[in-house]
Amino acid sequence: MDTAWVARKLREGFDLGRLGVPQVSARSNGTYIWLDGQNRGALCVAADHGETKIGMKVFRGLTKEQEAELFLGLNDNRRVQPLYKFMAEVTAGHGESLDITRTARDLGWIVSDSGAGNAIIAVAALRKIYGKSTEKGQLLRRTLRVVTDSWGHIPAAGNSYVLLGVASVLYEFPFLDSDALVRKLSKLPGGPASLLGKGRGYKQVTGGTVVEGIARVVRDAYNSGRRSGRLATESREPF
Repeated sequence: MDTAWVARKLREGFDLGRLGVPQVSARSNGTYIWLDGQNRGALCVAADHGETKIGMKVFRGLTKEQEAELFLGLNDNRRVQPLYKFMAEVTAGHGESLDITRTARDLGWIVSDSGAGNAIIAVAALRKIYGKSTEKGQLLRRTLRVVTDSWGHIPAAGNSYVLLGVASVLYEFPFLDSDALVRKLSKLPGGPASLLGKGRGYKQVTGGTVVEGIARVVRDAYNSGRRSGRLATESREPF
């Protein structure tokens, strides 16, 4: 649900005549699932019209996969939070989203907004890393393995900037020693939260991006104490 949209519409003034026709799926257990119009339903509740009857289009006999496909189709040109669109794609059985979910799960992560320590909500970053893989999902798997082995399942390790920063180094230097990188990253004071802070500081000072700043710190950490196999200081191809 887009709480900002609901709050804005509430300030503008509630108008029952402008709700349109929300669409739901009626399940055999008596529950109803929003396919289109969840924000409008929340607006009704916020405007003290939660008990007011409104017209709705009701689908019956749908499978969960069919519900998910309808949700995606009805909201294709609308602002749906990337995570919820991703979760609908998983339910609908879309290959890329399923593969990303399996890769994350194999390494102890879930793609969710549950608030759990091992939950990742950065689906745009996951998609981007997955799409950069020369082999199907290989870069994503390697990135998640590095951050997991370095810091465990904590929210900052699954931050979008941290994931992209680490992935950009692995993408540019595919033959670097992952185990050596893990040893160096695991010893960084402050862990991934500090890494994120340094990336933001880099952006403020240089005008570059947070991802570029994080990638620079990752490369410097890897190079520390190495006499051979050092990585180039400047990234030749920002991720």
